[in-house]
Amino acid sequence: MPPFDWPGDPVETIRQFETRHSNPEVGALLLFGMWTVDSLYYLQDLDASHDLSQTTVAGHRPDVVEVAHSRWATGACITALDLCVAALARATCAYKGKRELAVSDLYIKRKGVPDLRALLPSQALQWVEAVNADPRYIQIKAVRNALTHARVLRHFTLPRRRLEIQIRNDRLDVPSVIRHATVVGTTHVSKLLTILPGL
Repeated sequence: MPPFDWPGDPVETIRQFETRHSNPEVGALLLFGMWTVDSLYYLQDLDASHDLSQTTVAGHRPDVVEVAHSRWATGACITALDLCVAALARATCAYKGKRELAVSDLYIKRKGVPDLRALLPSQALQWVEAVNADPRYIQIKAVRNALTHARVLRHFTLPRRRLEIQIRNDRLDVPSVIRHATVVGTTHVSKLLTILPGL
């Protein structure tokens, strides 16, 4: 799969947003978010280039490679969106904390901490709400969380086929995990880039 052809000139769009908000950190966060999505296209090519029906892949067990690719895909997707939220919080909410915020941080109520969603411009808030409500995002995040913080159910078959990962009632093979993560990251980061000039 070729690299994604971002619409317009995303680097210039990001540069102008950074300049308007007088904060070079927000530009860096947005660029890293976009490049993280780019890494998912490389991962799709890498994943497709291996014959995971073999007993080893470059000397590694196929199940190890499959879990690694799933972690990469889901982690990269969620990271890309979290980096975008971090940029929005710094640029439009005057957030100055030491750690960068994530999508989930906007939905946690903390005593003495303002509701940052209320400070977002309406287009940015709509974008965040669309990300958080997207069932594909919820699914990718559940897979990421399980692969990062738990022991996830994995289904193997004989003869060997692609590994399937089970989250709740869903079973996804690794190419589907990678494909869904790529679509979710691309869709939402592209949408943010289209509204950035108005923020």
